[in-house]
Amino acid sequence: MTTFMVLVLLISLIAIFVYAFKWFKHRQNTKIRQRDQKRLLISVGVMIISSIIVGATGDSTDEKSSSSDSSAKTEKVAKKTKYIGKDKYDIAKKENVALLAKKKKLSKQEDKLQSQRDDIETQEAEAKQKAEEEQAAAKKQQEEQAKAAQKQQEAAQKQQEKQAQEAQQQSQQAQSQQSSSQRGDMNTSSSGTIVGNSRSHIYHVPGQRGYNMNSSNAVYFKTEQDAINAGYRRSKV
Repeated sequence: MTTFMVLVLLISLIAIFVYAFKWFKHRQNTKIRQRDQKRLLISVGVMIISSIIVGATGDSTDEKSSSSDSSAKTEKVAKKTKYIGKDKYDIAKKENVALLAKKKKLSKQEDKLQSQRDDIETQEAEAKQKAEEEQAAAKKQQEEQAKAAQKQQEAAQKQQEKQAQEAQQQSQQAQSQQSSSQRGDMNTSSSGTIVGNSRSHIYHVPGQRGYNMNSSNAVYFKTEQDAINAGYRRSKV
């Protein structure tokens, strides 16, 4: 009975180390940690109960033999427990170091990814701002081109109006000159002679419609025969 309880005590102690290590390992997972904590407490309870039973059983035997056997067994169990506990502790320590190294590596990777995300967000913001600026510049350029085109159109319209006014003035001046040409600047009452037009080679007698003309175009003849001899013909009107 005593040997069995000692074995139970050793198993409980090993279970305590194992679940303590798992409890420490899964400290970030609340659900698993609670499960390991529950098992750890059960193992501690079993160890305490086993210790009490082993102590009570030892008291019922002979004091001397029990004392010597208990001392030998206790020393043996202590050495075995110490050895097993040291191995578990070393394993747990190595695993803890490995976990810390892995956590540090993951932290660096997370920092790197965060930096990349920040760079991407910054580039997207700069690209968006640049696109907005280019769009605003293009819109402003279009507005300026539209204003320039409108000014050119207005200038062209004013130029056309000015040309139309000048053409109208020239037309009026031409009509005035033509009217003046038709009226002429001769005084038929003082001339009383035959007048020929040096441009058209037509002569006019007093009383005809084209008798009055500019003196710069007038050629004077005494008789119609003189005009005919000079190559002029008589006006029909």
